[in-house]
Amino acid sequence: MKTKLTLSISKERVRKVKAFAGRRKTSVSEFFEQVIDALGEDPKPGRPAAGEYRVDALEGILTGKFTKKDLRNDPRLAHILGER
Repeated sequence: MKTKLTLSISKERVRKVKAFAGRRKTSVSEFFEQVIDALGEDPKPGRPAAGEYRVDALEGILTGKFTKKDLRNDPRLAHILGER
C-alpha cells in the first residue's frame, strides 16, 4: 500500500531530483524509496566504527564526476566511491 508524503524543499532541489530521477528512468517517488531502502532498517546508534560511514548503504545510487583533489580533500567521498 502506498502512502502520500508531502515534503517542503527548495525549488532548485526539486528540479535537481526530478532531473536525476529522469536520467535513471524512474519516478521521484521510486528514487526516494531506493534511497530509503539503501539506508537500512536498523541504523546503528551512536557514532559509526572507524572506517565505517552511514552512507555506505548508498553505494551505487550516488553518481557524479569527482576529481582526485575532491577525493584527497574528503576521505568519506573516497571511501564511498571505493577509492580507498
